[in-house]
Amino acid sequence: MTDQPKKQVNPMAAAVEATALNDFYRNRNLMLADALERERQEKDAMQAEIDRLTKINGKLQDAAVQTGAAKTDKKDAENGG
Repeated sequence: MTDQPKKQVNPMAAAVEATALNDFYRNRNLMLADALERERQEKDAMQAEIDRLTKINGKLQDAAVQTGAAKTDKKDAENGG
């Protein structure tokens, strides 16, 4: 960083600038926090949907296995098993 000469600044101007920067960063932080919370809610909703679909998929797979086993039992019975 280069050395810059120090300049006298009116204290009122410095206070106004500091206040403006504080307001800017406070608003920016609030907007970022709000966006983050919306993303978390969306992620939670997506995870709930994944969990729901995973549960349905598991039930479908169980039913397919049972159906397959029933078909095998039926073929065995037809073939004198």
